[in-house]
Amino acid sequence: MQDFSNDHIRTLFRTSQDFNELFEAFRVAIERNLNDLDAYRELFWNTSLKPEELLFFAKKLGEVFPDLGYETYLWLSNVFETRFDTEESVELAFLCLKKASKFNPKSVEPFLSACNLYDQDLKIPTLQSIMAFLKNGVEQVDDPKSIYQQLAVFYSMLGNDEMYRYFQQKSRPNS
Repeated sequence: MQDFSNDHIRTLFRTSQDFNELFEAFRVAIERNLNDLDAYRELFWNTSLKPEELLFFAKKLGEVFPDLGYETYLWLSNVFETRFDTEESVELAFLCLKKASKFNPKSVEPFLSACNLYDQDLKIPTLQSIMAFLKNGVEQVDDPKSIYQQLAVFYSMLGNDEMYRYFQQKSRPNS
């Protein structure tokens, strides 16, 4: 029988290249109620895992430990953004930010992080998809002024001066 102490699980998450071994360690961690995001961060940085495997682990973690869902998806977005260099990875990072916002709808961080994903040369994610996400965020976050500011920037990029001025005005204090 394999040793599945918490330290050993962390080591496996960090070093194993075998999906089955990682899956078993994950299963044991969940079974033992290991509610420690730092341990799972080791798993998400494991370079042997494919994007769909990372998403699988994140989904399960968010289902079992909803209190970790927000941070899990913020972290995974960062992993996709920095570890993979494809258009798909940017879209996956954006997807993770959307999922993070569902776990903590009042937080402005996923919305502002989505703005940083935009690649002007590749046009990914599309400005329209980011702006739709931001407009959804305006309805949820406690203080939407920073989101209004980002919307103003994007409308300026699109050459829509009327909407730029509208969101610029809304982003000012006392408006």
